[in-house]
Amino acid sequence: MTGSCVCGAVSVSLKTKPEFIHECNCGLCRKAGAGWGYFSSSEVTTTGETSQFERKDKSQPSATLHFCKTCGTTTHFTPSQAYLQENPSANHIGVNMKLFAPSDLDGIEVRYPNGAGWSGEGRFEYRRDAITISVDTPY
Repeated sequence: MTGSCVCGAVSVSLKTKPEFIHECNCGLCRKAGAGWGYFSSSEVTTTGETSQFERKDKSQPSATLHFCKTCGTTTHFTPSQAYLQENPSANHIGVNMKLFAPSDLDGIEVRYPNGAGWSGEGRFEYRRDAITISVDTPY
């Protein structure tokens, strides 16, 4: 399945649907307007030119956000260079599932982690019950 940014200059193609989508409430995810599906890099193909951003409020940011140079839509994230130095085998990409048509997301569970309240250590809590995307409860 393939999704794209608002202007269509950047597209993301996936070999499979994600197991779930994280709708995190941390500042980065909330302000990026993203709902993340997670994939190995071999499952994702991106086309088009993106700009990148790494947050400056963390001494070791773990993710590099990618967004369309034209319309600014957040498309995906990759592990940051700092993260890769500590985790050289990291092979994951987070894809903004809001790029895809609601019909492509039918049957996928949306989880709501409380990233805003997470210390960065251990598992995070969820702030509400998960939903499953369907025709009656679109994402």
